[in-house]
Amino acid sequence: MSILLTYSQALKAGDAFAISALFAEDARFHDEAPVKVGLDPIVVSGHVNIEEFYRRTFKRGGMDVSNVGINGNAMRYDVRVGQVTLLCLGVVREEEGLIKEYRVIAV
Repeated sequence: MSILLTYSQALKAGDAFAISALFAEDARFHDEAPVKVGLDPIVVSGHVNIEEFYRRTFKRGGMDVSNVGINGNAMRYDVRVGQVTLLCLGVVREEEGLIKEYRVIAV
């Protein structure tokens, strides 16, 4: 199973621990999708901080992830947060079987 498929399943399940287990200790998560709705990009560094980010996100109601398509190291998906649906493209850079960097843009 690809790391992005596992990541998308953990997103759908709202499992912050499972998501963070996919990231390297010094990983970086950079999400520019919020810019589409007038918010600042999300930048989180480090495995522990990434888990805490997702834990808080899921506690606030989480995300509705759908229409997932994976091609190699890229994943196209829709994320509904509240009343807004963002069409996202995520690209992962792996090292030693873990996510070293994950970048998201809204298209």
